[in-house]
Amino acid sequence: MTLYLHIGSHKTGTTAVQRFAASNRAALRARGLWYPSYEEIGRSEHYGHHHFAHAVADAPRGRFTFDDAERFADAVRRGGRKGETVLLSAEPIYRHVLKGPADYWAQREAYIARLKAVIGIDDVVVLATLRRQDGFARSLYQEKIKSRKYSARFRQFLVEQRSEFDYHRQLSMFRTAFGAVDLLVYEDMKTQGLVDAFFAHLGVDVSDLPRTPVENRSLPLELVEYKRLFNATKAGKGKLANVADRLDQRAAKGGLLDGVDWISRADMEAFCQSFAADNEMLRRDFASDHPAPLFPSLEASPIAELAEYEGMSVHRFAELTAEILL
Repeated sequence: MTLYLHIGSHKTGTTAVQRFAASNRAALRARGLWYPSYEEIGRSEHYGHHHFAHAVADAPRGRFTFDDAERFADAVRRGGRKGETVLLSAEPIYRHVLKGPADYWAQREAYIARLKAVIGIDDVVVLATLRRQDGFARSLYQEKIKSRKYSARFRQFLVEQRSEFDYHRQLSMFRTAFGAVDLLVYEDMKTQGLVDAFFAHLGVDVSDLPRTPVENRSLPLELVEYKRLFNATKAGKGKLANVADRLDQRAAKGGLLDGVDWISRADMEAFCQSFAADNEMLRRDFASDHPAPLFPSLEASPIAELAEYEGMSVHRFAELTAEILL
């Protein structure tokens, strides 16, 4: 039995992969790929294995205890068939730390070591899907603003989260712990068909299996800024969640500011360039058969032409409040 541990990262089509796998469990297993359900331990099914990942980190957001995580891993070890491929998928694995050591990288190392111990299987391949750092940053920022009470500006976010954009060091830690690491490039997979490309990498043809559209759209920049400002108030968790739901509804109506980016093109180019050497090491060490560069150039993207966002005026904030909440 070989276990593929899909660690994300975030905003690389993980939800589409997970929902597809969850809705086609029986068909996939008949083709030699087992996507285990929490029902193996009598818990409610979830499309991904997020609660397992949270529990290993002792994170309060999950519905699993650490004991649940150990029982689930044991069920996977016992339930896997000879010659079968097993897939566990949870993008929180890419970001979780284990509290204790003061240094971020020491906390990451501790989490990965604990994860390896809980899984308890020797034949593990870590499977990572990565995208160019600026795209990841935009998507991760809006998700953090939308789903949490985070209120830092984008430039501060880039500094605070820089370790998550250091792909080479992140994957090197998994390689040290688990051995085998496979790297897929999100931009390549999009051109091939994300779900088909993902499962083809696992040796499974899924072109004939049914799938439903997955809606996990990012909020437009203007609504992200609105939620960021709202996060800075004393509004509680429930109210903020309600605001996020209403922002999704407002986004569907359109008519929002377009043609802008969080920072200037020159600053975004500098941000991307700061990872150029690391990305080449990433290609060399984890995807040597991929032509250089690993990610498409910023100049080739229409996003590079966007103007820098100047911020939300009081008038616009009041206008959106009237539309969204009143």
